[in-house]
Amino acid sequence: MSLRSIRMGAVVACTAFGASVALAQAWPAKPIRMIIPFTPGGSTDLLARAVGARISEGVAQTVVFDNRPGANTIIAFELQARAGADGYTLLMGGFNGMVMNPIFYPKLPYDVERDLAPIALVGESPLVLVVHPSLPVRSVKELVDHARANPEKLNYQSSGNGNITHVAAELFMSMAGIRMQHIAYKGGSAGLPDLISGQVPIKFDTPITAMPFLKTAKLRALAVTSPKRLSILPDVPTLAELGYKGYAAATWFSLVTRRGTAQDVVARLNREVRRFVESPDARAQFAAQGIELASGTPEELAALVRRDRARWTEVVRKAGIVVEPI
Repeated sequence: MSLRSIRMGAVVACTAFGASVALAQAWPAKPIRMIIPFTPGGSTDLLARAVGARISEGVAQTVVFDNRPGANTIIAFELQARAGADGYTLLMGGFNGMVMNPIFYPKLPYDVERDLAPIALVGESPLVLVVHPSLPVRSVKELVDHARANPEKLNYQSSGNGNITHVAAELFMSMAGIRMQHIAYKGGSAGLPDLISGQVPIKFDTPITAMPFLKTAKLRALAVTSPKRLSILPDVPTLAELGYKGYAAATWFSLVTRRGTAQDVVARLNREVRRFVESPDARAQFAAQGIELASGTPEELAALVRRDRARWTEVVRKAGIVVEPI
């Protein structure tokens, strides 16, 4: 190779690098789109809009929210996977799209590691084990004893086959050595009438759904699935402290963008998420909904995805859970 060719190659490389740096430095020069995989009004939507407001304020640019529910969040994740790698499209997703979908659907139109760049964890929502008062149990021990005395006669419900409310129950049954019959509903609201009427009286539910019925004694809380007690349910023990060592189950929320986005753009977004998470007002607002705000580095989010996927893959395998293709 001639000296002239080497010099020309160096000039081209430096020019490309300079253009990339200039592009990153100019970000954001237009509104940012945030995809939300659920309908407006739910936990993910409320959290996304609060985080989006923080980002908008921090980077002095509008954040436009785009609700794309359906297909177990696959629609939203595919949109993110096809977006440009420029930091102008973000996705507030998390557990379903990054952990459970790759376990159940081998032919997804997106690949978490190939297509998505993690920005930050935003928060976690553990579950609460609730029963209808008509069930003659007031503790986890009594529930386990009742289930052993009535093998496979107790019905528990979930918000969908393969949903966190399903796999959390399967993990518990495996550790407790009991079996109950699973009744899957198409979403949490679909099963609510049967839960509060006692028709299907057991569920690992989200705190935001269960709290109104716990306050009116229409449901009874036996335990929470977090490593420590929830601030909104301080008198309800964790399963871990009741002897189920290592038990933990939670859905979580995270912010991602397209793989290949400039690192300084990802870092800037990560800083804004951290500022949101560290806000006492934001912590109090979402703690009241059973969401514990938490953050970290992009690398820590990627490690969480790998860890949770390995853990729940084993639970799904042992339970023999199969979901219908979408």
